[in-house]
Amino acid sequence: YTGKSVIASPQTASENYDYIPMAILPENIMASNNVLQAYSDEPWLLAVLESRMHILWIRAIGGKFKTDYTLSTRLVYNTFPIPKLSLQRKNELNRVMLEILDLREYIGGTLSELYHKNSMPESLRKKHEELDGIVDRAYQQRPFESDEDRLGTLLKLYQEMTTND
Repeated sequence: YTGKSVIASPQTASENYDYIPMAILPENIMASNNVLQAYSDEPWLLAVLESRMHILWIRAIGGKFKTDYTLSTRLVYNTFPIPKLSLQRKNELNRVMLEILDLREYIGGTLSELYHKNSMPESLRKKHEELDGIVDRAYQQRPFESDEDRLGTLLKLYQEMTTND
C-alpha cells in the first residue's frame, strides 16, 4: 500500500451506537488486531461504511459478541454490495463526510462519547442523516419505506453480485 491513510473500523461495535464510529488514520499508526483497516483515504468510502445502509448490513450479516456487533473483512466488508457511484455522488459523499469529520473535531470528545445513541449530539446526528439520504439515493431514487426495504435491496444486489461471478 502506498497511500497516505487508512480507514479504521472497530472489529466489535456496541449495540449502543446507531452509527459505528470509524476514522481515517495516517498509515504510520500501528493499529491493534481489534481494528479493521481498509487501505484507502477516500472520504466517500468512509461515508458509505458509516452509513445506515452499511450498519444494516453489519447487523444482518456480521456476527455478534454477546449483544455487540462483530465486523469482519470477509463476511461484512467484502460482501457489502456498493452500486457503481458517479463522480458527482462520490463528491457529494466526500463533502458530507469531511463535514462530519470537521464537526466531530469541533464538538470534541471520544468517538464513543460522540456516537452513543443516548448522547450523540443532534448536529452530528443530522449530518449523518444527510449522509444516509445520499447513500440511499445511490441504491434507488425513491425513498426507502423501512430498514427492511433497505436490507431487501442489499440482499437482492448481493444475490446479483454473487450470481454474476
